[in-house]
Amino acid sequence: MKKFIFLISLVGILIVLNSCSATGYVATEPGYVEYSRPVRPSDMHVWIDGDWLWNGQTNMYVQGKGSWQKPVRGRHYVKGNWAVTSKGHRWNAGSWQR
Repeated sequence: MKKFIFLISLVGILIVLNSCSATGYVATEPGYVEYSRPVRPSDMHVWIDGDWLWNGQTNMYVQGKGSWQKPVRGRHYVKGNWAVTSKGHRWNAGSWQR
């Protein structure tokens, strides 16, 4: 019985880890959807465009909504971009960098 519970737990963990870390490839970049920005919370906030998020169930990228964020001291934001590889187009997420 303990082996069975261990195997079920292991399979569950592997499924969760696989769905979180998987990045997909597409033949062409998806089209952008325009949407209105919410009101800026303060003059200190900067707008960060939404990244493209991989949906492993549909094997498609979904455009995430942007957000207002306070800049991180000593860092600047590098926008995400599409990388073209031999497998297709893949999204590199934006991030705060030194």
